[in-house]
Amino acid sequence: MLGHAPITTLENGDKLVVAAEQAFDLLLPSILSSGKWRFCTTISVLSELNEDPPEGSYWTAVYQLPASYLSCIKVYPQNYVWDIYANRRLFTNWSGRVLMEHTFYVEPTNLPPTFAHYFSFEVASYLALSNAQKADFYTVLSREKNTQLAIALGVDTNSRPNFSQIQFPVLTKRDSAQSGAMGTGLA
Repeated sequence: MLGHAPITTLENGDKLVVAAEQAFDLLLPSILSSGKWRFCTTISVLSELNEDPPEGSYWTAVYQLPASYLSCIKVYPQNYVWDIYANRRLFTNWSGRVLMEHTFYVEPTNLPPTFAHYFSFEVASYLALSNAQKADFYTVLSREKNTQLAIALGVDTNSRPNFSQIQFPVLTKRDSAQSGAMGTGLA
């Protein structure tokens, strides 16, 4: 896309090949963690650790995040305070079962074809200014990148908006005849 010969190996590559490899390694986790891709979103049960929270904090429990964790979308139940700190730990004042909807890293060989196609434009547009220094290429690539992004998102979501994987009765039953005033159960 940038006027460079096709890259068949990363061995003994020139500066653009090295930059492309670095851009790939930098951009892939960032884009996967954006939370808009269903193919890299899952719900995991977090394991409570036998570890004391920091002294003086209001945390009462510590949970281990999944090994493949990239970013948090939601934590269930949502009726308590929590925060994520270093070493993939979730600190909370809740003691009980905790589920996390999160993004996870997908190996490049397992990426869906439409995402891989979009991602090639992401890397090329990143390199168009930083390494190839071709602003005119950047404009064209950026426009095509946005088109490929829309196609990849449409295929990934089966043309349906990407909502959370778990429904909340308080929100989905609002104003129904059975739930009373504003989903409170009061008539």
